[in-house]
Amino acid sequence: MQYRTNRRVVAAALISTAVTTLAACGPAGTGADSKSSAGADSAGSSTLNPKDSFSGLTGAQISDKSLDAFRSATSVRLTGDAPNPRGSGTFTLDIALDIAGSCRGTITMPGAGTLNVIKGRGAYFVQGDETFWRTSMAAAVKNKPNAQKADAFLKKVKGRWIKMNKKTAKAFASSTMCDLAAMTKQFKSHSPESTERGADVTRDGRKLAVIYERDGYQVTTSYISQGDHPYPVEITATGGSAPMDVKLTDYGKPVDTTPPPADQIISPEELGLTPSRRA
Repeated sequence: MQYRTNRRVVAAALISTAVTTLAACGPAGTGADSKSSAGADSAGSSTLNPKDSFSGLTGAQISDKSLDAFRSATSVRLTGDAPNPRGSGTFTLDIALDIAGSCRGTITMPGAGTLNVIKGRGAYFVQGDETFWRTSMAAAVKNKPNAQKADAFLKKVKGRWIKMNKKTAKAFASSTMCDLAAMTKQFKSHSPESTERGADVTRDGRKLAVIYERDGYQVTTSYISQGDHPYPVEITATGGSAPMDVKLTDYGKPVDTTPPPADQIISPEELGLTPSRRA
């Protein structure tokens, strides 16, 4: 059936839009609300800096320094809630990725289920819950998928990880989900007219610069680590149609690409996911 070929494309689109949505929010990264903490490990610097390392800089200039630092990062972990690219509300993500294209994490879309991903060198595994696969199948065909075959597929993949082969992995590899370098290229410098610096905050003994960017009624607040590595560590967006509450942590930490246990893995061939010549 044709929907078997297209499921991987639907899944790739889902996770790709999730990560690219973060990039659209600006160079100051992701974050959490004012009650969350950003420690030394999160900021990627081990030296507490009581001085203002951004003295004399405008909000836009600080944001640009943060963007440069983010682009130099070899890995990062994104956690929290970001705007839902498929409609209203937010999606939830917890994913670590690096510049080598490795990643590990989970993305949940409202009404579309949850997808788990592990990607390392030479190995790519995906695991979806029932809602994710049913949503993918429904979106991949014009008519409702054959219920009997859909149920048989869901029975096979329940609790299992699909080990992608070269053909099925190609669709996923085209997304920026696991490519930190590609993701950072989508970030743009902030406009001096819309960006300003607020009062610094201190969390876990670390000073963070606070940068505000206004776009209509929406205010995006970025928290940027002071010191040698001005990484963005938090971002919130309020007052508009695209709320956000996400953190960036684990800068420079290797991504864990340990494969799932062998008894939890199933191949695309066993599921009939090998693309047809018409695909």
